[in-house]
Amino acid sequence: MTVGIFPPDIGGPATFVPKIAKYFQDELNYEIEILTLSDNKNSNINDDFSVKRIDRNLPIIYRWLKTIFTIYKLGKNKDLIFVNGLGTETTIANTFLKKKIIRKIVGDPVWERAYSKAKISESFDEFQIKNYGFSISLQKKVRSFSIKKSDIVVTPSKHLKNFILNLGFKNKIEIINNGVFIPEENTNIFTNDQINITIVSRLVSHKNIKKIIRAISDLNNPLIYLNIIGDGPELNQLQKISLESNNKDNIIFHGKLNRDDINHIFLKSDIYIQASNYEGLPHSLLEAMSYGIPVLCTPVGECKEILGNEDRGYILDLPVSKNNIKSKISEIIGEKNIANKKGDRGKDFIYEKYNLTNSFNLYKNLFTRLLEEEYK
Repeated sequence: MTVGIFPPDIGGPATFVPKIAKYFQDELNYEIEILTLSDNKNSNINDDFSVKRIDRNLPIIYRWLKTIFTIYKLGKNKDLIFVNGLGTETTIANTFLKKKIIRKIVGDPVWERAYSKAKISESFDEFQIKNYGFSISLQKKVRSFSIKKSDIVVTPSKHLKNFILNLGFKNKIEIINNGVFIPEENTNIFTNDQINITIVSRLVSHKNIKKIIRAISDLNNPLIYLNIIGDGPELNQLQKISLESNNKDNIIFHGKLNRDDINHIFLKSDIYIQASNYEGLPHSLLEAMSYGIPVLCTPVGECKEILGNEDRGYILDLPVSKNNIKSKISEIIGEKNIANKKGDRGKDFIYEKYNLTNSFNLYKNLFTRLLEEEYK
């Protein structure tokens, strides 16, 4: 398994890969090895799996060469490569390995990099059809070439399936919903005067966390606390903005947390916010809903379908604005009983449609079929 982020990193792939690796290792007796990029300080972490970590802060050419060589070395005695990141490096290594590749696509890393670095302002879909200069155009071509070399692509949404089809992908595409374990406990929403709002996210520009902080500042309610879980390139800027806010002591940066600590914060949360300009199907949103927390979310990717036209949560307008966030938070606080009911309906929906056990069974069938084809 190749992945760009892995615990203690926070993000969808860092949540998903350990779970599916544990399932394949414990339930199916697969031999699993994981290759990931990591900060050097995490190089000696004790993992539950065989994990090879490559320092993501190495000079990029050296890091690329080291990653490609390591994929080749690890992949020689493997039957399948499951790609949840490092796709281009895996494609190059597999030119020599010639292994079967299953690749999970949860977005477009070229768009995300360009947007995060403020090189573009276009939305995900606009980016795909617009022409750019040499650098971005080359990255898009390399991305498309790499994806087309996969035997099977797995995506969590119809929107992403269409994105992959538009790249000219000819092989099989499977839609498998992201899933979460359903907790036995429910969050006790709005049972105290203090209102806890939570974000779990990588701190990058397209997540619009600075707008959330400014909305909280404008509300200037001493009972509202904002819990920001995660790390990323915008951390220092976000901390600076929070220090300038009207209620700076109520904005708490928790950094990277382990799963138990995140769950503990979920149990004390009254509202969950995801204000991103783009998502495929965010794990953190599903996890918050699995606790019965009312969610406030942008209608991107599969999020609108999950919230069911606000039957199971609250929808932010696009483009995201500070004033709309502020208005929606006030609306939720002003109708706590309705918000509670939406949270309950959301949890029931996640249990029915996004149960991780069901998702794993679909992956099991997919891997089994591909292995059978390999050894016919």
